[in-house]
Amino acid sequence: MLLQVIFSGLATGSIYALVALGLALIYNTTEHVNFAQGEMSMISAFFGFTFFNFIGLSLPIAFLLTLLASAILGIIVERLVIRPAMKAPHFNVFIITLGLSIVLKSSAGFIWSHNDYPYPSIFPDETIAIGSATIDMIGLGNIGMTIVLMIILYVFFKYTKYGTAIRAVSESQNAAALMGINVKQSFSMTWAISFLVAAVAGILMAPVVFLSTHMGLVVINGFAGAILGGWGSIPGAIIGGMLLGVIDNVAPLYLPSQIKNVVPFAVIFFVLVIRPKGIMGVEKFIKV
Repeated sequence: MLLQVIFSGLATGSIYALVALGLALIYNTTEHVNFAQGEMSMISAFFGFTFFNFIGLSLPIAFLLTLLASAILGIIVERLVIRPAMKAPHFNVFIITLGLSIVLKSSAGFIWSHNDYPYPSIFPDETIAIGSATIDMIGLGNIGMTIVLMIILYVFFKYTKYGTAIRAVSESQNAAALMGINVKQSFSMTWAISFLVAAVAGILMAPVVFLSTHMGLVVINGFAGAILGGWGSIPGAIIGGMLLGVIDNVAPLYLPSQIKNVVPFAVIFFVLVIRPKGIMGVEKFIKV
């Protein structure tokens, strides 16, 4: 039973890891905290729901179009909402992203309503037996999809010109500008990638929790995972998100079931008190 719960925790943690990753990407490049990361996942999942349910596209095509639409929306948000406030204090931008989360949630409710909708998974709804544990293919697919996305992002940041430019901007915006790097373009690309990562998180999360405008609350778990792994560290975001998912699922086995609701807040509290840098101990630059 413990093995099965740990696996379920890893499947849940893969979603937390993607949300934490989106937060780390934007923080590394712009030094701002994006409180709308959860709503970005929610609105992207509704895009996929529209492409599949209302337009009638096949699930793979709807998935790809969702990624494209989300990346474009990320660029639009950065240009129209974030860029005018880039030189403002961090608290101002935090309030702007908080307002953005409210706008996205309200817009989704106005367009699609605040009802819950069943959401198709891109993975088969089957189970396999591993020893005494029963593993569902949706959870296994979520873990696999997260790993594949991590590899793609690793290659992008490590070996491509645009990825190197984003890493340079994350180290020093002024130095990157002096080297001829277009800092504003790097900001736009970072928001596009963050929206794309959020879209993957939303597509993986919606079949598990049902599609609704309340999905954005997962940002709390994303924050907890990012802090646990090391705020600003991309590997830390992945490790922290996965570990938080395991803690979230294992804790109710030995403690009252209500503990599940306070796990993210407890993790944030204890990490900030005991080890503020988190597991990876990275503060502000991208490590790949």
